[in-house]
Amino acid sequence: MAKKEAPKIMTERLILRPMAEQDIPSMLRMFNDDEVREFLGGHPPRDKHSMLKSVRGRRETQWAITLKGTNEYIGEVHVPNIVEEYLGEIGYLFLREYWGNGYAQEAVCAMIEHCKNALQLKRLYAHVDDKNVRSKKLIEKLGFQLIAVLPEADMGGRVADIAYYTRVIG
Repeated sequence: MAKKEAPKIMTERLILRPMAEQDIPSMLRMFNDDEVREFLGGHPPRDKHSMLKSVRGRRETQWAITLKGTNEYIGEVHVPNIVEEYLGEIGYLFLREYWGNGYAQEAVCAMIEHCKNALQLKRLYAHVDDKNVRSKKLIEKLGFQLIAVLPEADMGGRVADIAYYTRVIG
C-alpha cells in the first residue's frame, strides 16, 4: 500500500508540501542554528543522515513550507500527534532569516484549516517553552488560549516551563 503524503496547500505567499531530499541543506542550516534550537523539545537532528531519515519517514501531517515561485524551503509545520481523531498537536519552525515576516502565521492558519476541514479535528493544542515570547504571541494571535504553565516539565527530553495552549476548531 502506498504511503500517504501530506497534501499540497497553497496560501497567498507560500506552498506547504511534503518534505523532499532537496530540502536537506536548508533543514541542516535551520536545525544547526542555536537560536532556532533554543526552544525546541527533544533532541532535534543535526546531521545529514538524521535529516534524510526524517524526510523519508515523513507523514501525511508534516509539511515543508516553501516560498511560492521559488520552491525554497523556509521551514516546516506539522501535526505530530492526533488523539482519537479529535485532538491534534501543532508545531512549526522556520529558518531564522524568515522570522518576523508573517510566514508562520500564514502557514499555521492554513494548517489549522486543513485540520478542521480535511482531518475533521475538533481541537488543537500547542505546548510552547514559556520563555519563547515570539511563539506565544503567534499562538495567542491565532486564537489559542493559555490553559496552564507547567513548571519544570518535560519538553521532549529537556526541562522547561511549558505554556500549554488550546483552541477549538470544529
